[in-house]
Amino acid sequence: MKTPRLLLALFVLSSLAAFAAPADKPLTAFETLALARKQLGEAVGTNLLSMRCENAKLRPRYWWIRFFDASLFLKVRAVQMIGPEMVRNVEPANIFDGGDQRFVIRREELKYDSEKCILFIERCARESGVPLHSLDILLEKPHEGETSPLWTFEWFDEKRDRLGTMKISATTGKIIEIVDLKIKSPRYQDATRKSLGENVEDTFLGIGADMEEFFTGKRTVDKEGAEESAPAKDAPPAQRN
Repeated sequence: MKTPRLLLALFVLSSLAAFAAPADKPLTAFETLALARKQLGEAVGTNLLSMRCENAKLRPRYWWIRFFDASLFLKVRAVQMIGPEMVRNVEPANIFDGGDQRFVIRREELKYDSEKCILFIERCARESGVPLHSLDILLEKPHEGETSPLWTFEWFDEKRDRLGTMKISATTGKIIEIVDLKIKSPRYQDATRKSLGENVEDTFLGIGADMEEFFTGKRTVDKEGAEESAPAKDAPPAQRN
């Protein structure tokens, strides 16, 4: 009688280990997206509209992913991924959740994965003493056409009180906007003020370079900005007051 019980115990333990394995190392957004695309097929999987995860304890373990699907009435298919498994595959019933092909995110526009951004966010929170506990995360293209897709990270403390927002380009790694976050670095304090209404594409050049260097060890954004702002060779000298 002991042998069947032993086999049953071993089976239960092996099953628990199998289910626990994905939790040890949560998949990144792009790793999850690749698995969803594989399961959906290229016809639908290529047309990414958005990825979302709420109340993520810094390492998301599930994602809702929306794809443009011309075969459906509302032109959108939504799937929920928990680890590598697709647990839901639905057509949203709300007409306001309809898909628009003009907002599809192309593969080549996705260069900065969720993990890269979260590593940077963790450093910002740690250095500034911000009690970051969880994140709401959204990847989408906020404007149609050639605009870059953006990561939006809503910061929350342990009581689920909102701390602020940081938006990061998924294509360039530039910080596009910081709202309500009390970041101690003078560079980020400057970014927070400028996020309230000025042209962020022009004003966040230095901030973007900061994050680019953190991610890649290289700094190209400042160089590009310096070249664009440098006076032409034939330009007259600046007037002094």
